[in-house]
Amino acid sequence: MNCRGENEKYMESAKIKLGLSILAWSIFIFVYWILFYELYTLCQFGRIHNNITVLLICMVILLAWSIFFIIRKVRKQSIISKENVEGYSFYSQYKIIRNFIAILSIVFITGFYGAKIYHSAINYNGKLSWFLADLKNKKSIKLEHSNIYESGIEGILLDINKKIHMPEKLYVANSFSLDFDSNGKITAFDALLYGKNDKGKTESYLISYSSKNLNNIIVHLNGYVNASFNDDKLLEPLINTVKVIPLKKTVSSWSDDKYGILYSGKRSFGYNTNGIFYIDSKGNVSPTADARSEIIGYFVSVYVPGKENLYAPIRYSLTDNLNNTKTAEPSKDNKKSSGQSNNTAEQFFLSKQVGYRLEVTDAAAGSRAYSLTGTTDGGTTWKTINKDPFSGSLGVAAGITFLNDKLGFLCLSSSGGTKGQLYRTEDRGVSYRKVNIPGVKVTLSNGETYNPFDLPGMPYEKDGTLNVLVGQGADGDYNEGCKALYQSKDNGLTWEFIEESAKG
Repeated sequence: MNCRGENEKYMESAKIKLGLSILAWSIFIFVYWILFYELYTLCQFGRIHNNITVLLICMVILLAWSIFFIIRKVRKQSIISKENVEGYSFYSQYKIIRNFIAILSIVFITGFYGAKIYHSAINYNGKLSWFLADLKNKKSIKLEHSNIYESGIEGILLDINKKIHMPEKLYVANSFSLDFDSNGKITAFDALLYGKNDKGKTESYLISYSSKNLNNIIVHLNGYVNASFNDDKLLEPLINTVKVIPLKKTVSSWSDDKYGILYSGKRSFGYNTNGIFYIDSKGNVSPTADARSEIIGYFVSVYVPGKENLYAPIRYSLTDNLNNTKTAEPSKDNKKSSGQSNNTAEQFFLSKQVGYRLEVTDAAAGSRAYSLTGTTDGGTTWKTINKDPFSGSLGVAAGITFLNDKLGFLCLSSSGGTKGQLYRTEDRGVSYRKVNIPGVKVTLSNGETYNPFDLPGMPYEKDGTLNVLVGQGADGDYNEGCKALYQSKDNGLTWEFIEESAKG
């Protein structure tokens, strides 16, 4: 009886010990699963504030459990006496099963979530990948040259080059935008620059700064950039122009506390001279006269952000800049149709003797009214052909051409050269009608659509088909100022969009 009672006692004790052991290991595995799950969500989605508390609790529990387990292993004797063969055998068998299940569970959890964590570290599958990319490609640099009046753009580049060696020849991918206050303190700027390093490899620099961000410039390296290496996008003209612009004097006439600088490389402002100034290396400023041809150059705009309608932007172009020009060269196609080298936006010669000219008949607030005159003796005498070819509309002449002695086109720009309307004649200019050019729908990042192409050039004939390049006007910045190519097979009555073409 005593022996049987002892066996039952040992068996009962073994079951209790085993049950507690299974419970303890179950808690361990559950907490281990929570730990890896939270670690995975942290790597995948970030959300540090949501995950870090749970992670810390799990780590504390696992640490406490491990310490308790080690102490217990060191101090305890065999919980079941080997003399009780039945109890010891029962405990050993189930202990092996428990250990097998625990190890299998840990391996499964580690492998399952380990693979997910690894996946989140691959470009750009999760927050972890962005974190690792930032460690490698994100640089934080203190802005020391923080006054635009004193250091210009060159000071910013000097600060960046202390930590990052950028190429000497840099290009602007889209634009360089900078904000500053009335004291000249730089408050923010953004730019995407690129160039080739010493090995000829393209490198990009996404640069941003805000005075609210601990006065640090943030530079992201090795990002995607559509590198064209077009001299129209050189950064150097911005640096040189800002050196000589009388910035403080320019903004002193505006009653505001926030000002901006914008540079997009070489730009076209059509035939609108409002706010256009040329400046030399000594700081001598001269306004433009009435444009006889398209105004193109490396322009730096100074303005009041958000108040461009209240304060007209002032645009400076340094006359010493490389390849800086005030007028556009005719295209090859236009050269073919031009009988004289003195053809401009307001004058066109079909031959040495026959020519047409738009004469200003009235002007107000930067807009003009025109009449069309013609000559048949090489310009010695002119006669009025049409007193009002634009049917009462006012603007600035943006082009005139004739493809033969009857068919011709005019363009009238408006809204400061931001858009224009094409007119067509088939009776030597006696009458003109507006030409309808169908718009191109471009989708913005917010899902909205718009037509960026709204300033047509002069049509030209090629291979029996009429072609026209439609630009974006003075405010265009879509796809680096590209133009849209249209074609007509009915002498310009109707037009069909073909493709995005030459850069503006």
